[in-house]
Amino acid sequence: MKQKTSLLLLTALLAGAAFGQMDIPESGRIRVDGNLSDWRHTSWTPIDAVIAGTPTNISNAVWSLSWDEDGIIYVAVQYDDTNIVLRKNTKLFDCIELYVRGDTGSTPLDFYKTQTSAQSYLFGLSGDQTTKWLQMGPFKEQPRHNLIEVAVTLQGNHFVYEAAVPLYDTFDPKNRNNCSESELFMDEEIGFDIAIIDVGENDPGGILGYNDRKKRASADQIAEHTLED
Repeated sequence: MKQKTSLLLLTALLAGAAFGQMDIPESGRIRVDGNLSDWRHTSWTPIDAVIAGTPTNISNAVWSLSWDEDGIIYVAVQYDDTNIVLRKNTKLFDCIELYVRGDTGSTPLDFYKTQTSAQSYLFGLSGDQTTKWLQMGPFKEQPRHNLIEVAVTLQGNHFVYEAAVPLYDTFDPKNRNNCSESELFMDEEIGFDIAIIDVGENDPGGILGYNDRKKRASADQIAEHTLED
């Protein structure tokens, strides 16, 4: 019986590690401007799991998370890209995708189309290397009542992404009155995940993630994290 219990515990621990869990520290408000100097007391976590394709242009990819009591999760991402394709006239371009889930107790599937029980955001730089663009899931226009803030900078081949992301238990892209914001508090578990979209000019590219789960297919695949002091 003891051996069986130990095996079950080991299985649970391995599942948690594969799911990709980490503690998110509280830091107060961070200015979203692409300058990471105000991320003073943070730890960086590698983004090195291949989700799809061959994202060989990406290296030194790391990210960090923080939170405040206003219901905001802050994310910072940085990496090097040896073959940069920015949004211009092409259908595919380098960017990142965030996956956010406030109510981790529900089981929302196929959230990508509705954005109701979990949200996803794509954002990056336009071809002028200055103008940022942002969209929610499949919607081409970002809903105005979603107050996400994003910033992107590119120096040489080094990208820096930064975002302040509101958390919702329920979100309606069409109606502000149907939205329910999440309350954040110590020891709460929230869902937050990331993917780097790598598009090379002469190669197929791919998708790199914090873990290899298929987040877009199901919000249950979004990694869960604990809010800490």
